[in-house]
Amino acid sequence: MEDKNISGRESWLLIQQMIQTAREDHQETGTAWLIWGWLLFIASILSLILSFTPYHTYIGMVWSGMLVLGALVYTFTHVRQQEKKVVKTYVHELLEKFTTGFFISLFIMVIATFVSNASFSFGYFYVLYGFLMFVYGNAIRFKPLIVGAVVNWAGAIAIFMIVDFKYDMMVSAFAVLVGYLVPGYMLRAKYRKAMPS
Repeated sequence: MEDKNISGRESWLLIQQMIQTAREDHQETGTAWLIWGWLLFIASILSLILSFTPYHTYIGMVWSGMLVLGALVYTFTHVRQQEKKVVKTYVHELLEKFTTGFFISLFIMVIATFVSNASFSFGYFYVLYGFLMFVYGNAIRFKPLIVGAVVNWAGAIAIFMIVDFKYDMMVSAFAVLVGYLVPGYMLRAKYRKAMPS
């Protein structure tokens, strides 16, 4: 191949094309959003149901169980997806590091919640969930995740303002349904549509 001098404009177009290719190479399947969305939704509904019964003391076990189950399922699916990936883009590596930081922060908050035993602490989780969705949604340019972030932030505010745990769990279920599950299924549909037949 012969060397070719390219103009500043051609260089700029080449850089833009490389950035666009990197963005498109990061395919989000929606799997993680669906795993965590369903686990959080089920935990919220079970907590709501248990809060009306004499078994309300088991609510903490429901959330702990869902957290452990989620960590196991997410780790298993994440490892399987990594085995299939040939190339990692910069965006993908950055989002992986960000997600690791998110889960470390989440586990610290969960431990702090159990120690303090405060129900309004759920609001802090939704602030953190909203932050994760906002960053992911902007990184992959997917507006439903950004909307999900706003819904989760609004849910956090509602949880801070509501004193009754039953209503907190209703807000929790709604925020997860709209913030996690709807964008998760939309990402899954977008991913499947983009896959070659």
